Amino acid sequence: MKEIVVIAPFDLSANQIQRLEQSFNHLSYHVKFSETQIPYSKNLGAITSKTGAIVSRGGLGELLKKQSGIPYIQIPITPFDLLRSITHVTDLGYQKIKVLFYAGIFHDAESIRSQFDSSRIEVETYQEPTYAKEQISRYAIDKSADAIIGDRLATDTATELGIASFLVKSGEEALVFAIQQAIETLNLQVEEQAKTKEIESILQVVPQAVISLNANNEIKLCNEQAKSLFHALDVPFETLAYSSVFNSEELGEQLQKQVPLRNALTMVNDEQMLVTTTPIFSNDVYQGAIQIFERLSDIQSLELKIRKELYQKGLTAKHTFEDIVCVSPKMKKQMNDAAAFARSEGTVLLYGETGTGKELFAQSIHQASHRKHKPFVSINCGALNEQLLESELFGYEEGAFTGALKGGRAGLFEMAHEGTLFLDEINEMSHGFQTKLLRVLQENEVRRVGGMRYIPVNVRIICATNQPMDKLITEGKFKEDLFYRISTLTIDLPPLRERKEDIVPLALHFLQIEMKRENRYLRLKDGGNTLEPLTTANWYGNARELQNVVQRLVITYPDHELTSEGVRSYVKSKPEPENTIRIPIAQSFKEMERSLWTSLYQQFQGTKQEFCEAYQISPTTLWRKLSNSK
Repeated sequence: MKEIVVIAPFDLSANQIQRLEQSFNHLSYHVKFSETQIPYSKNLGAITSKTGAIVSRGGLGELLKKQSGIPYIQIPITPFDLLRSITHVTDLGYQKIKVLFYAGIFHDAESIRSQFDSSRIEVETYQEPTYAKEQISRYAIDKSADAIIGDRLATDTATELGIASFLVKSGEEALVFAIQQAIETLNLQVEEQAKTKEIESILQVVPQAVISLNANNEIKLCNEQAKSLFHALDVPFETLAYSSVFNSEELGEQLQKQVPLRNALTMVNDEQMLVTTTPIFSNDVYQGAIQIFERLSDIQSLELKIRKELYQKGLTAKHTFEDIVCVSPKMKKQMNDAAAFARSEGTVLLYGETGTGKELFAQSIHQASHRKHKPFVSINCGALNEQLLESELFGYEEGAFTGALKGGRAGLFEMAHEGTLFLDEINEMSHGFQTKLLRVLQENEVRRVGGMRYIPVNVRIICATNQPMDKLITEGKFKEDLFYRISTLTIDLPPLRERKEDIVPLALHFLQIEMKRENRYLRLKDGGNTLEPLTTANWYGNARELQNVVQRLVITYPDHELTSEGVRSYVKSKPEPENTIRIPIAQSFKEMERSLWTSLYQQFQGTKQEFCEAYQISPTTLWRKLSNSK
């Protein structure tokens, strides 16, 4: 508990002290009365580490304040107190009276002077204790005073020099007033300390380096990040010159302008940083500023880390419409339609063969929409069976099935909240799962596998198919109501064989990518015409197949100059489907069966659906055949 030490330069009766202590000690502070009869210079011993404020008067109070550095509240002297003392001394018969007290103790000295004969009573004030002692010594030498009225310092000095002295006593009301002022001072001090601690706590959790400046633009506060960044701050200080830490004229100019400046790219101590300066005003008077520093290299590293994490999670779209290479009117029309669709919230259905760029379009639509800063999540619906697809899309609760993660897992619908969910090969979904998906799209909420509660989601859906949906609906393989739900906006991507003018631009694009990847440079002998032989092929695998051929060409082409004849040889040398399949003998029949189906599927020139129809199996059966293990 903080103490208020009362060192009154006049005697207090035991009853007064008891009454005052009872009046104040029920508060948060202990009021302690020091002994008053000891010499004033020894009163410093009454001050301890618990002392929060000193209540005293005149030269004694100023001395204690100067030596201890603790807040000092002065006991006032009223005109009545001083008149009473002067009247008492004159009644005792003293003729030459000097009134001497500290200047700050009484503010109405002139009115007192005017009421007395200046030849008998002289009123004087002092600022420094040495001056008071010199004056009283002069009085003693020239016999100009036979009585001294004043504060403790004056009366103690007069007594030592053999002059009669009379201490001016303050009334009890003045003492009570001073103690109340001390309490208010400590309360304000506690509030300021609490605010300072709060600010310091906030500064420490801020990841950036932060400094606080006073009205003179001196550093008064900083956080640990600032100390780590600027080593000149890592020393104890009350205030620190700004120039001793920062040698940047540009920073000084930013402070002198006294206007907010956010994320200004500034060279600070030979390093590029983003600096935010926020000036602080009170009643239109400049009080200081807050400056926040971030190293550009740290921001770039953090951005790279975030990007890597998002890419690893698959929650970021990497492509935009600018990445789509095309010159054909057919493809440009689809791009224009897609750009228009991006501005809406409607569900988009993309038609197109394998390799025509359906996911490229899906990512570009997301990037051009108002959801571009939100997640982009994609999944191939044909790659998973119904049970796995349900747990991937809707998530699951802990214990929902064998192997379920502890605590459960959010599904892709939840991960894509506020963003876009791309469902590729939606035509591969089972009829039963289509019903579950339709409900989610209608209600905008999902229920995890094994869960009991519904979770609201706000997701834009983009779907893709490589099969004609009307045929699937006619055959009963796709629900008609789901089709109408997902086909609000449709885009039909033409195959590469129907837009041969795009083959050479695409090949040039892929050539640049593959040369950079393989660290090899091939010069085109006849410019773009060198790649014209590529237009003679049908490219049933579309852009994906074209890129594979270009990659093989970059890796295996024997010369550094690419010719038309050389390109033509690669088009002709495309591997054709074989009529025979070699299956390695294994101990497990299931392993040999898996090898058979894998080889058949790899050599088949067509879509997964066409493969299943050719061999009269369902997509689920194909998935099971390909995933068979020993």
